[in-house]
Amino acid sequence: MSPTRRNFLSSTAGFGLAAALDVRAALAQTLTKVRLTAGANIGYSHQYVGESAGIFRKYGIDASVILFDVGFLGTEAVIAGQAETSCTVEFPMVNLLSKGADLVVPAVIITADDLKIVALTSIAKPEDFAGKKVGYIFGSSAHFAFDRYLSHFGVPRERVTHVNVPAAEQPALMARGDIDAFVWLEPMVKRGLDIMRGRAHVMNPGIEVAYKTRTYLQMSRAWVDRNQEATVNLLRGFVEADAFIRAEPRRTAEIAGRKLNIPADQAQELLKQVGFDFSPYLDAGLSKVFDGVADWMRGQNRLQGPGPDMSRVFVPQYLRQVNPALVKGF
Repeated sequence: MSPTRRNFLSSTAGFGLAAALDVRAALAQTLTKVRLTAGANIGYSHQYVGESAGIFRKYGIDASVILFDVGFLGTEAVIAGQAETSCTVEFPMVNLLSKGADLVVPAVIITADDLKIVALTSIAKPEDFAGKKVGYIFGSSAHFAFDRYLSHFGVPRERVTHVNVPAAEQPALMARGDIDAFVWLEPMVKRGLDIMRGRAHVMNPGIEVAYKTRTYLQMSRAWVDRNQEATVNLLRGFVEADAFIRAEPRRTAEIAGRKLNIPADQAQELLKQVGFDFSPYLDAGLSKVFDGVADWMRGQNRLQGPGPDMSRVFVPQYLRQVNPALVKGF
């Protein structure tokens, strides 16, 4: 090959590489960076899938999922400007809104009966919790839900010793005898049962008789106002992540397993056991649920004055652009 031709090919190859890098850089500039927060459990699999399978990126979102021990720590990160989304149930949200957090909710993105009570086998019925020590994360969904459970069965709250225990420590503390039961999610439920080796069981009836888990997508109002198109695109990603999970259960389990450092078979079994519904929706009637939470908080001296005005917090216009059928009552 002549030097002239070799130089020409070298220069054109360099041009092609430079052009490809320019396209890649331009694409990166068009993506909106979104830091999504999640509790470190199987219930956030739609976020793991959206990140790992490139679904959020497909809709112009450069997503990274940050794991926290419990979901409301993600909400605190959003308030501090350290993340763009969080996902919690009502109780922590009412608490933060009442303290002035300017958050909006464009959708409910998880519905499940995932909270379980793992108790010693000697605790056979709700009344048996009297005089026992029960561990859960104070300020979490487990806190509110277990109180609802005791109230549902007429067990006075003061007859139970309530212990603030991080999720990762609950099985070990139970095995050591420091608590008689704990309230949390998978994979801690299975881990607790495995460690206890027949000395513990999941309570039946359980939390589901008194409380249903709904997890609300929460975002800073200021960020959403500045990034309205990205907010709609993020919701499109959640809708597609739900479809992916339904169509690809094995791949979902593999992705979730890698994120949580558990075997894919275990992740798949956990998803089946709980039966999560990852279909996004928003219903104006959920304001009544928040009213009930606010009433409970006032009874616990955790809230002074009225609860938050959810008509201002719910922002249905973004999900309506994705699919009007997903929005009810607005």
